[in-house]
Amino acid sequence: MPTKTSTETRAFLHAHGLDVSPTDLPPMVETAIREIMATLFPEDILSDLPQAELEVLERGGFDTRPRRLRRKDPLARTIAGYAALLETGLTTREASERLGVNQSRIRQKLTSKPPSLYGIRIEGKWRLPLFQFTLKGIVPGIELAIANLDSELHPLAVYRWFTIPNPDLQVDEEPLSPLDWLRSGNDPEVVARLAADI
Repeated sequence: MPTKTSTETRAFLHAHGLDVSPTDLPPMVETAIREIMATLFPEDILSDLPQAELEVLERGGFDTRPRRLRRKDPLARTIAGYAALLETGLTTREASERLGVNQSRIRQKLTSKPPSLYGIRIEGKWRLPLFQFTLKGIVPGIELAIANLDSELHPLAVYRWFTIPNPDLQVDEEPLSPLDWLRSGNDPEVVARLAADI
């Protein structure tokens, strides 16, 4: 598959309403953009409306023009964050090497009910976000929290929940993120209960 030129990449981004200018955009990021944009802004959503309804919307102040995203637009940041999760995530092979098990065991942990590893399946391949790993293994107790996560949560929401300080997880009156709570050797059941509520 030939590599896209920077002009083609820029055209792809602009066609999807993103006013950003990366020098190189991997195919995985393009897939992420397509998925997010298709979910948030389905194509031709306004073309399905009768002209009379469009006119009513416009008279009511609804902007029917295509949305253009600014550089600091929250959606652009979400896309960038999601792309970063995908790009920095481990493949099943890399995860198997890190955990010292074979790839089939990694896939089993990802697909078991409930799962004990967190992964994002995209174009038939798994990416396992780095937040759940240590240099030579997995964050102690994180499997319990992963098992309690709602499978409908967006991967970025999962990442943020694990990494932002939580007022329910305090040590010496200092809130810790669920990840820091687990890394500090605190009770994983507490994080697992909180995970069930997000």
